Amino acid sequence: MELWQIIVALLQGLVEWLPISSEGQVVFFIYNFTSVPASEIVSLVVWLHLGTALAVIVRYPRIILNIISLKDRQLTRLLLIATVATAITAIPLYVFLKDSIAAFQGEMLNILVGVLLLITAIMLYLPTRQKTEENSTPSEIREPTNREALVTGLVQGSSVLPGLSRSGVTVSALLMQRIDKETALRFSFLMSVPAVLGILAVEIVTGNTIPASIDIIDLILIELIVFVVGLLSMEFLLRLARKISFWKLCLVLAMIAIVFGLPTLLPLV
Repeated sequence: MELWQIIVALLQGLVEWLPISSEGQVVFFIYNFTSVPASEIVSLVVWLHLGTALAVIVRYPRIILNIISLKDRQLTRLLLIATVATAITAIPLYVFLKDSIAAFQGEMLNILVGVLLLITAIMLYLPTRQKTEENSTPSEIREPTNREALVTGLVQGSSVLPGLSRSGVTVSALLMQRIDKETALRFSFLMSVPAVLGILAVEIVTGNTIPASIDIIDLILIELIVFVVGLLSMEFLLRLARKISFWKLCLVLAMIAIVFGLPTLLPLV
């Protein structure tokens, strides 16, 4: 197992719960500091999410069991709606990304990640602008409605693009629909499990098993690290996310990615 594989696994496990795009950070690292072909980066990033999806299942075993056994029919219905909506936007974007990512020459991929991180920063910033007026009601402690689950699912599908944070855009979408923060965080995590399993199913159905540059044993070890680190860091990072303005951190990361991509634009100036 190589050092870069350990670093990538640690990045995925630590950053997945932060609304600053684990996919964007991992793509940025893999592209700039490893020899993985650009055509395999998307597949590798998708497989990395399996470890964090398993961490969510272990973190919320009772809720997952209630969903599978249909004891909580309302939550099952909401997640089904969100998953179908996610597929509507995610599958076309994923196919486009797989076909086009290799076309981004040199540091243009860094600029793509940077621009999408900027969009994430804006998405994270918008809910902070929603000030509660004297006559307005605060966010209710309730599950999302069917419409809110549909909208959030459509938004989640866009996060297959590296730089758009899945947790960032989904939590922001729920907050802007006046869902309380605790419910938004929990629902966002639960939404990730069927989304990850679904995109992995697309990988397998389309004949893409695992990236050829990664040995199967190494991939298993990577997933194990992602799972353990993700599970251990989940509660700590959830608490941290409630105290820090992550749109500012996302903005800084976007600027770094764009700076790395500037050399490809210099010949055009």
